[in-house]
Amino acid sequence: MENILPIIIADAPEALIELCGVNLLERLLRILQRLGFRHAVVFSTTPEIVGGELAKRSWPREQVIVHLVSGTVGSLTAQLLLEQRPSERFLIVPANIYCDARLLAALCAKNSSAALIDSNPPEFARSLVRNPCGPVLVTRDFLLAFSPAAPLFEELKNKIDYRKIDVVDTAEEDDYIVSMRRRVRPLCFPVSAEQDCRLAERVILDSAQKGTLDLPAYIHGPIETRIISLLCKTRITPNQITIAGFIIGSSATAAFAVGRIGLGILAALTFGIVDGLDGKQSRVKIETTERGKWEHHLDYLIENSWWAAIAFYLWRSGQFPNVFYFFALLVGSHLLDEFAKRRAKTVKGRLLDDVTPFDRAFRLIAARRNVYVWMLACGFLLGAFPQSYAFICGWAAFSAAIHLVRSLWICNAHGPHVIDSRT
Repeated sequence: MENILPIIIADAPEALIELCGVNLLERLLRILQRLGFRHAVVFSTTPEIVGGELAKRSWPREQVIVHLVSGTVGSLTAQLLLEQRPSERFLIVPANIYCDARLLAALCAKNSSAALIDSNPPEFARSLVRNPCGPVLVTRDFLLAFSPAAPLFEELKNKIDYRKIDVVDTAEEDDYIVSMRRRVRPLCFPVSAEQDCRLAERVILDSAQKGTLDLPAYIHGPIETRIISLLCKTRITPNQITIAGFIIGSSATAAFAVGRIGLGILAALTFGIVDGLDGKQSRVKIETTERGKWEHHLDYLIENSWWAAIAFYLWRSGQFPNVFYFFALLVGSHLLDEFAKRRAKTVKGRLLDDVTPFDRAFRLIAARRNVYVWMLACGFLLGAFPQSYAFICGWAAFSAAIHLVRSLWICNAHGPHVIDSRT
């Protein structure tokens, strides 16, 4: 974020209220780092307490250099703000709020001064939302018009009351998140009482859940959320959860390879739950990293090792002599499916699974790891495990064919639009 200096107003104890294991000030600094900021100024009337918190080592915000400025109540003025690190714009945020990162990004995208409001809060949060919400972006020229000695927030309130500043309306922001395959309403509200904390934590936990799920994930989801509501208050990191998942997934591969099918299915079912925890933990505690995106490649490697191990066992035991032809069909179907989804996403800007009601309904049963494991479990319990393996390979081919047809349909339907956008 070029030419924008974040100014955080952080007074204890309000700024140090914990939500899902991370206090409000720390959460805000982690958000700023992920928005691209590398410097921030913290104003505090309790510098000893806040300074002690900032002195603690925290890798999720270690790239943000924080300058702590002490002051008395009501001492923050436009003049004091302008004396800070040279900047053309200032993002002023009180640290005693829960604020969605997308709202701060929307403020920073404005070229002129703007305040954050919410003209239509959702019913469950209506009693908490205050207008203006707190965060505001101001330009240097805008501040120069303020009285040098007058309290900054009184001056800002007057500007907002008399509509002398633009607004960013939370209710009008796009709430669809492509990577999450769902709409998540962005919110910003102050947190003070214990009831506010409980509501804010529910908002955070809910926003970490991806949408457009398959059938098994509808069972996994609530279990994962309950586990994360406890894990987030520990020092367990997403990477540690990923390592645990790798061990469980590798154990399933080993069990399948030596013919311990029941044990392998049990490990695979456990992996299905553990695999969702690292992503949720990183989103809830704002500990996402670029390296974390590679975790999906590790998952893909693990699950394909399962299908290969099962094929090896069925071939070695003589239960399915032609099993490697079916394994090749499974792998080829996955590659075709990935191609179809990438092509559709290029055109629609969202994942194929979430384009239309049909796509969302088909995803419930479409070929995926969790669906495969459930099918294999049913086959094992019914004494028809080799047949269930053949079935998942055929189901993979069928699902890939459906997705390819949908991809072609979408691309052809949007062909003129794509051509026009390039001219």
